[in-house]
Amino acid sequence: MSDINRQRTQQLLQQLGWDALVLAKPESFIWATGAPAGVAAQFRRAGAALALVPADAAAPIAAVITELFAPPARIALGQAQVRTHPDWVETADIRALASASGQGAAALVEQSWRRAGRAPGFARPAVFDARGAFLQLGQQLRAQGLASARIGLELDFWPVADFELLKAVLPRARWVDASPVVSTLKSFKSPAEIDRLSVAAALAEAGMHAALADIRPGITRDAIATAWKAGVAAEAQRTHAPLTGLWEYTTVGSLPWAGGGTLQAGDVLKFDVGCLVQGYSSDSGRTYVLGPARPRTRAIMAALEDAFAAGLEVLRPGCLLSDVHARATQAIRRAGFGAFTRGHFGHSLGHDTFCEMAPFIASRAQVLIEPGMVLAFETPFYVDGEGGYIIEDQFLITQTGAQPAWSLPRALQELPL
Repeated sequence: MSDINRQRTQQLLQQLGWDALVLAKPESFIWATGAPAGVAAQFRRAGAALALVPADAAAPIAAVITELFAPPARIALGQAQVRTHPDWVETADIRALASASGQGAAALVEQSWRRAGRAPGFARPAVFDARGAFLQLGQQLRAQGLASARIGLELDFWPVADFELLKAVLPRARWVDASPVVSTLKSFKSPAEIDRLSVAAALAEAGMHAALADIRPGITRDAIATAWKAGVAAEAQRTHAPLTGLWEYTTVGSLPWAGGGTLQAGDVLKFDVGCLVQGYSSDSGRTYVLGPARPRTRAIMAALEDAFAAGLEVLRPGCLLSDVHARATQAIRRAGFGAFTRGHFGHSLGHDTFCEMAPFIASRAQVLIEPGMVLAFETPFYVDGEGGYIIEDQFLITQTGAQPAWSLPRALQELPL
């Protein structure tokens, strides 16, 4: 099922005077079509899978995809909306022939190829032929009256060579960079996307409870991470959640970038963790100390707690992402860290190559916070000689404010020795 909001897309593209989007990034293809992008998309080259999204919300979404992955695309979009091109994987379909024939395997396969219209001398490409994919895209554009239209592309994804080939194959279209536009559209989540992110956050928090229960003096960083992963796996099994991945940046001790290490009394323990559900990544974090905290630890965390509270006050509809950044920065500087600077205090969440997606909570992000966004808001600080610190929560923006996905306390917690 597609997660793109066609009405919002129509409104935005019409404002820009654009006629369509062509989405080649695998994650964007899945988002727009609801169908898998296929194994060829793992090469992360433009052409393996292409989604054509007309500005007119009443016009159907179309796709160009490799033959092997055409069936789910046709189920999602309709038979007439999907065109194909070959990849390197050889296949045959003898289902219509095998039951009523006494022929051997080779004869049946050859007959199936003839029935499918395979031309004499057909040869598969080494991977896939982007030129062939772009020619099929041209057929889709002509079918929808868009052959010479103004069309947006995610140029932050397209390799230069593939873009040059596209322009050579389809010179009549007017291609424009739609990367910021697509980021804007993706920042508003469908109910299904919100559900995936909520489940992902719940799995990550279950892993936190498992990891914290295992904390003791002398435990290694890697053992803590293993306990977190085991807790996630147990919760996924218990709830039958479709977990598709997980990641963690767990640090212990006074050198947050050193890696490894064992947890001793007074050490800072930082969790920055996320789970993926059907490719949608959560992102949340907490900071702890084993036993009584040192004064410096308390001072740093107090500043981050104040910054989080200040930013959270304006993490609501009607405010700008830049407002959140300004409030958090000001709070940390008021705490005595006068030259503190951080590029962003969080980001959108969704399905992409990395959990951090635009728009970002940054100083120049003149982006209005609106209901339907899912954002990770964080106040991190890394101090060699004292430790790594973070407060981070995943929030669903509602009509009335920001709804957190985790229930764990945000303030510094002293874990028993």
